[in-house]
Amino acid sequence: MQALILGLIIVIYLIDVTVTIINDRHSRQPLPEHARGIYDDAQYNRWLAYSLANLRHSLLAKTVLTGLLLVLLASGTFGWLERLTSSWFQQPLLQTLAFLGAFGFLNFIISLPFNYYRIFVIEEQFGFNKTTHRTFILDMLKSIALAIVLGGGVISLLFLLYTTFSEQLWLFILAAWATLSLIIVVLFALNTRIFVKLFNKLTPLPEGELRDEIEALARQAGFEVRAISVMDASKRSSKLNAFFSGLGRTREVVLFDTLLEKLKKEQILSVLAHELGHAVHKDVPRLLGMQIVVLAIYAVLIGLILQTPALAQAFGLSGVHFGFSLVLFGILAEPLDLLLSFPVNAISRRAEYAADAFAARLAGTEPTASALLILAQENLANLNPHPLYVLLHYTHPPIPERLRAINRQA
Repeated sequence: MQALILGLIIVIYLIDVTVTIINDRHSRQPLPEHARGIYDDAQYNRWLAYSLANLRHSLLAKTVLTGLLLVLLASGTFGWLERLTSSWFQQPLLQTLAFLGAFGFLNFIISLPFNYYRIFVIEEQFGFNKTTHRTFILDMLKSIALAIVLGGGVISLLFLLYTTFSEQLWLFILAAWATLSLIIVVLFALNTRIFVKLFNKLTPLPEGELRDEIEALARQAGFEVRAISVMDASKRSSKLNAFFSGLGRTREVVLFDTLLEKLKKEQILSVLAHELGHAVHKDVPRLLGMQIVVLAIYAVLIGLILQTPALAQAFGLSGVHFGFSLVLFGILAEPLDLLLSFPVNAISRRAEYAADAFAARLAGTEPTASALLILAQENLANLNPHPLYVLLHYTHPPIPERLRAINRQA
């Protein structure tokens, strides 16, 4: 049992690394005809250097974290951690939270240098980073607090369901699925109101021509804009973005301040028209629906792990341990995620094409295409990813493919 799980981790790691290297080599081949002209020579060379730096960093981080997990599993460290946390507390829930907290803290400590290097060396070197050390530390502390409150709350709920229905597996699976589905919907509804504001400052877009045209554009698509806010994204990065939030016919618009700096009014409207396209096509409810279906599969997997004591005993634990079962779930869910990424990402990419087409009709073909062009240039997008990497990792089509589809529509 132990060898099987360790082998699974190694296989998934090798697949991930192989696909990443194949993608990198493919990306450096001569660009296809429809991708030429997006970057000039200087921009293309800058992208090559940025891509190589990120590749080396991600491979090193992935290797270290995977190696750490293998060592912890093979050495029986989780069995030792079970005994240690059991000596701290008598209450099983507190033992579980302490077990997962200790494992999470170790991962955090190992990941911290990699996160720091990515932001303050790689992103800084290529002109993207705007994060100060103070902001980095505050973000880190907020993330820890959020993980403790939200993560601890979700784990406590699942633990309560498990202790209540431990003798009836199907009831636990059903209750866990319903609980996780409700949490996902609530978190989505509260995302902008609470979670975005924990890390960013949102200020109302001033009255004026741009605000009036955004509201008119939304009404034209059949939506009422509840609020239009500008997010201080520039305090962390120079990259561009915008998004809509909310459910139903009332939406809230959030614009990155970097987007307002780099795009013209017509291009900004085309970006928002793209987001409105998602709303008109009901892509958000569809996405939530897919996540709820996937959660059902996850709930079954968690239930099966909790009903198999041999899994925990193979790694030095005394028997079924709720905290270690969640660690095992994270490991065993990876091949499942790999398989699910094909259909889920394909549906997402199809939705992006449809939203682009909607934006081209509503805001104009030229502004939509030129906005995508600037987004690619400013964010140093990969213009020639390998098709397999796209299938596995891209929720959005590559920029050249999106531009070609818009031009075909025109």
